[in-house]
Amino acid sequence: HCGCRSEDPRQEELSHVSYEWTRAHVSAATKEYLAALPFRMDLRPLGGHVSGSSITLIHGNQTLNTVYVTEDRDDAFLAKMAGDLGARAKDAVCFGHTHKPWHRVVGGIHFVNTGSVGRPKDGDPRAGYVVLTTAESGPKVEFVRVGYEIDEAVAAIKAAGLPEEFGEQLRGSGPA
Repeated sequence: HCGCRSEDPRQEELSHVSYEWTRAHVSAATKEYLAALPFRMDLRPLGGHVSGSSITLIHGNQTLNTVYVTEDRDDAFLAKMAGDLGARAKDAVCFGHTHKPWHRVVGGIHFVNTGSVGRPKDGDPRAGYVVLTTAESGPKVEFVRVGYEIDEAVAAIKAAGLPEEFGEQLRGSGPA
């Protein structure tokens, strides 16, 4: 089990189906590549020897991917997260995992949930990503949505032997 939070029993059941299908179909080389990825990435857009904003990239949160960083988290939660990561004013902490895009500034630190290229959970079926532009005043965040051939993706899901509900989730009509 991925440890992901399910919102109802059917979603929990489908998460197990997805996880087992993925385990059965991921190659050894892909597993090795994924295992070698860092837990976090710290970027200095202006270079390591120049002061300026840093960008921290993590999947879920700073300690465990099973702790969700949702938009309704209070400022104290985000401030602790920033402290654990060593973030300062004008820095950006970027993450995902919930598939719901949002941006908030706490203590001058930008918290950015980048959303999801696949299976957004905010009601907009288009793929989503963020363009983060660094500036002296701090990062600028732009959420971008892109349409794609959902019907082709749904057909591929069905051809792979996965539940039809996964395709309907891409259309925004299945369970979240």
